Amino acid sequence: MDENLSWKIILVAAIFSLFVMGAVYYFISPRDMTYFSEDKTEKVAEFKDTRVSGRKDGKPLWEFNAKDGWSTKNCDVTHLFDVTKGKIYKSGKLVVIDLSAPRAKAYRRSDVVEVVGDKNNRVNAYLDLGRISNREKKDWTKMTADLLKYVPKIEETEISGNVNLHKKDSSIFTQRILIDNDKNIARMFDKVRLRRKDGILYSKKMEYHSDSERLEADENVRLTITENKVKTVIKANHASFYTDAARNMRLKGSVDVVQGKKFAVADSALYSQPRKSLYMKGSVKAIFEKARAVLKESTAKNLRSKEAKEILKEKTVLTSDELLFSTKTGDATATGSVLVTQKGREAKADRAVYNDGIEILTLTGKVYMKKKDRWVKAEKIIISVKDETFEAVGQVEAEFKL
Repeated sequence: MDENLSWKIILVAAIFSLFVMGAVYYFISPRDMTYFSEDKTEKVAEFKDTRVSGRKDGKPLWEFNAKDGWSTKNCDVTHLFDVTKGKIYKSGKLVVIDLSAPRAKAYRRSDVVEVVGDKNNRVNAYLDLGRISNREKKDWTKMTADLLKYVPKIEETEISGNVNLHKKDSSIFTQRILIDNDKNIARMFDKVRLRRKDGILYSKKMEYHSDSERLEADENVRLTITENKVKTVIKANHASFYTDAARNMRLKGSVDVVQGKKFAVADSALYSQPRKSLYMKGSVKAIFEKARAVLKESTAKNLRSKEAKEILKEKTVLTSDELLFSTKTGDATATGSVLVTQKGREAKADRAVYNDGIEILTLTGKVYMKKKDRWVKAEKIIISVKDETFEAVGQVEAEFKL
């Protein structure tokens, strides 16, 4: 036999053998490539229905009940599934309790704990934001979110994804929260909504200072209060208030207020829920409308603009040092350098009271009405917003109506 032919036969046989082995391997090998994933190859310890915990320097870091889980080589990462009754500690003290979620990861080298939810089962827990450690659960803040990540080295907890916080009579909704566990400050971002028993507050961002239980809302602040069917809408650049709704709320920076047929602007305001009142001060101006006022940027700009007198000439406009709205009745009281204009008429006084039910402004205390080029003194002046009339009562010369 030709020697070259022998080698050719051997080569063909070897190739055929390799082909057969490859085909067999193809049919018996698993189709799911996750079989070769890093998780599968690194899995060194598995457990089911176990209480798992992490510790450092003799102090607890975290504890979870897990339906099942596993650890990687050197126990660098612990993977947990269907966790319940979770706890997270800060310097040995509890900061998160009663945590439940579909998945959790704990990293041994960084001590980071990451808890993740899904669309059917979100992350649920109770948070201690820094003031009430180890007290009853009813004093904690209830939380629901898509993700919770605790990074102890920088004393920070991140909560994100449709976050809901609830405590006593208040609840907060936002997309992202960063908690500074060292300074006990929670910073909220992206369309923050706070619901209280007296209304709803919106802002672009907010900070919660747990030591004083104070909240600071910034940018596009909007507060809607509803009392006894009276709706009051307040806009401002900043609001400072407390979790205790009985304490005053301070608003500042381009404060705009709409209440029924009234629209007012000022530099700052103070809202008191117990007194059902809103106190405005600093360049106060108000419009009393015959028809329901609508919150518009142009209305606020006109009230603040010195060049908009012609636009406002046909309306009932009041300026004063201070203006007090009742959030319960809709009545208002203006004090200090009160000036009212309406269809070219003018009146000034120390004080003006507006009765919302009958739409009447009553001016008292050093009252004057402008008649042609001079100011005429009167005992009081009654201004009808609805009928657009001025009536001077107890005037020195005679009573008259314009």
